[in-house]
Amino acid sequence: MALIEVATLEKTFEFDGVATRVLKGITFGIEKGEFVAIMGPSGSGKSTLLHILGLLDDITRGTYFFDGQSVEQMDELAQAAFRNQRMGFVFQAFNLLSRISVMDNVKLPLAYSKVPEKTWNNVAFQSLQAVGLEHRIDYQPTRLSGGERQRAAIARALVNNPEVIFADEPTGNLDSKSGEHVMGILDGLNKKLKHTIILVTHDVNIAKYAHRVIKIKDGQIESDKHH
Repeated sequence: MALIEVATLEKTFEFDGVATRVLKGITFGIEKGEFVAIMGPSGSGKSTLLHILGLLDDITRGTYFFDGQSVEQMDELAQAAFRNQRMGFVFQAFNLLSRISVMDNVKLPLAYSKVPEKTWNNVAFQSLQAVGLEHRIDYQPTRLSGGERQRAAIARALVNNPEVIFADEPTGNLDSKSGEHVMGILDGLNKKLKHTIILVTHDVNIAKYAHRVIKIKDGQIESDKHH
């Protein structure tokens, strides 16, 4: 079985009694170690799909198996533990806490993990080394460039050694050079450390880093190609 298996996935949002179907029966599998880009125009459902895969949102209908386990049969607590231990997240807006150091930001996910506290500094430092940011450990995020902030966010995503890294428009707030640097890091994590990476982007140049592109239009898969 693939690492991620979704079948006839549907998502409906309700606003003021009006139901809007955002995902309309999506089926695919993602193997361990794949680098997949999910593309589509604004409003196509790509970020909703990423949030469902990352257990940040529930499905309305369909099935989702992660590593053979049925996600919709887990309670919220089990999903939160699963998310923390096996998934890492990188968002367009970085989502770093501005009043604490880069090191303390990277250590945050460890507070909910089974990693012994005495090793937290060492584990976080290794994550920062992996993204080339060990010289910034005592800085607050406000003192970092945009590219450095995103690298700190990747280090935080890495700290629990997750099987999957979900990246939602990770270069959206960066200039092209910083964006390439960030994508180079994600590419290295996939090739060298074998992390599965699932990336949402509308940028064709960013999607080129992936080995497979799933295009979504109006809540359905328009194409699914390896390259």
